[in-house]
Amino acid sequence: MCHPQSSPRAGRGVVIAGICLLLCFGGTACQPPEETPLKTTFYHWETSLAPDSTARALLKTYSCDRLYVKAFDVAWTAGRPEPTALIQLADTTGLPDLQPVVFITNEVFEQQPTPDLVDLADNVVGLVEALFPGGFAELQVDCDWTARTQVPYFVFLKAVQARLGQRQLTCTIRLHQYRDTKGQGLPPVNRATLMAYNVGDLNQWTTSNSIIDTAILKTYLAGGATYPIALDLAVAVYDWPAVYRRDQLTYLINEPDLREFRDSSRFLQLDAEGLRYEVRQSTYLDGIYLYSGDRIRREIAPVALVEEQAAILQRYVPGFTDQRLMIYRIGSRLWD
Repeated sequence: MCHPQSSPRAGRGVVIAGICLLLCFGGTACQPPEETPLKTTFYHWETSLAPDSTARALLKTYSCDRLYVKAFDVAWTAGRPEPTALIQLADTTGLPDLQPVVFITNEVFEQQPTPDLVDLADNVVGLVEALFPGGFAELQVDCDWTARTQVPYFVFLKAVQARLGQRQLTCTIRLHQYRDTKGQGLPPVNRATLMAYNVGDLNQWTTSNSIIDTAILKTYLAGGATYPIALDLAVAVYDWPAVYRRDQLTYLINEPDLREFRDSSRFLQLDAEGLRYEVRQSTYLDGIYLYSGDRIRREIAPVALVEEQAAILQRYVPGFTDQRLMIYRIGSRLWD
């Protein structure tokens, strides 16, 4: 806006240029737009809600006004959708407002007959209401839908919103859904959360870190059209070892005791960083039996990268008032 304009009316161009220069030097224009401040909050993803002192301190440090709590999963089991891993609200004293999240596998929408989706929505909302008797202002649905399942999934979301009434419905958006709106469709919600982690190829042993890969993240974000739904931004803080057996991903183990890897009679360290190992003799790790020859890659999404990842997202995703930075997850040992 403040560059000299090219025009056959040279005098007018000089005047406009002069005005622009005065505004620039005066500090009232030509300033880069300020980033919209993000309101930080967290996801809780364990089956018992009883935050320890570290988690409670985080909520206070970031002045969190809400906490997103996984209420349960819905999976296709024995020919029908079944809830699993139901939350227990063990200790909610002093916590901010709780907002339930329901994770639903894509298979549910591949298998569930369309006429039954309204009943599924009623059952999901009813169970959430039973698990959160204190009420909630928002329900978030987490599902990695595909082009094949977008129609039944969107029918389900509309039925959930009808059941919620004035309460807000949000959903999660994966990066491939963000990039391919033509093929993946736009969910019928007014607000969603862009999940900007788990971007790499987890199935490949040669992958460095499938949780965070800035180069891959930018390829999804750069150069595309603006997503037409207001997006909160989700980044990760956690670690896990991925176990490979005969070059096939076999297990993901959530933050096991790292002291186990010090036992060189059981684990052979393959790199200087202590991120890759081979099982020397068959053994247990966090209750999971590993065989000799299994390989392990530890992946880390550290606290130190939260601000960097958030800055990248803000560079490409439009901001808005009350936009949130959602951190998955509170309760990770990396906060200690």
